[in-house]
Amino acid sequence: MRARSLITTLLLLISTSGLPCAAKQIEGMARNQHPWGRFNIGASKLVKSTTENLDEKGQVISASTTETTTKLVDVDDNGYTLMIEVVVEVAGKRFNAQPQVVRRGYNGEGEGQTAVVKRMGEGEVTINGRKIPCEIRQVTIDCGDTQRICTVHYSDACAPFVLKSETTTLDAAGKPTQVQSQVDVIAVDMPSKVLNEIKSTAHVRVMHQDGKSSTLTLEVYCEEVPGGVVSHTSKETDETGRVIRRSTLELLDYSPGDGDDEQAEMVRKIFHRARMRRAAR
Repeated sequence: MRARSLITTLLLLISTSGLPCAAKQIEGMARNQHPWGRFNIGASKLVKSTTENLDEKGQVISASTTETTTKLVDVDDNGYTLMIEVVVEVAGKRFNAQPQVVRRGYNGEGEGQTAVVKRMGEGEVTINGRKIPCEIRQVTIDCGDTQRICTVHYSDACAPFVLKSETTTLDAAGKPTQVQSQVDVIAVDMPSKVLNEIKSTAHVRVMHQDGKSSTLTLEVYCEEVPGGVVSHTSKETDETGRVIRRSTLELLDYSPGDGDDEQAEMVRKIFHRARMRRAAR
């Protein structure tokens, strides 16, 4: 699925004109404000996404449905570990993908990557006519051959906390690539139906550019659900603006976890042993 939630990594670049030249290195997003970090081991969610590919006339030429179960199997002050199980249905046939275990930091860094967070100054965003004071932070993530340079508008008083962001990817020579993204929270405290309950949610617009194609995603984010995102609609367009792919996502089930999960414990031990073997090489 091309359009993924960028809430767990709402990171972005904005103009810093008028801000202090000296940037102070600080801690990044707090664990209790992260859409996975705030939950107990064993927290999980099940989502269903439908993706359609379109031809030049806008007709559906192929479609697939994916059910994804994501479980929190480890969490600490430095990051979290997820086990992801995917079932894909194509032309009436279901296929189980090999489960994956991934480790992430709270600023969007992956396994083996580092993130440096600097305070750039003060700012504000306006949502629903309400001006919300923010701290502007720049996050640099070293991905090996590339870097992601992100500047965020962060508020510790308004979920989902990172309210505006823009990300630019740099190549090995330090030049911007064609991979960029922009994330804007466009509404907060909105009532939305989450399974059988009405909950307070935020609405988020995500723009992602990758070469000649761009993807627009509208997400609904709920702080009470692991991972945050409970639904989205998305469309991908080519360089002419023609829609070539569209998708939807809906939440089927979730659990906040209780910290006592045998499967999570088993996966955590296996993952830690694998990490130790890689470190010893």
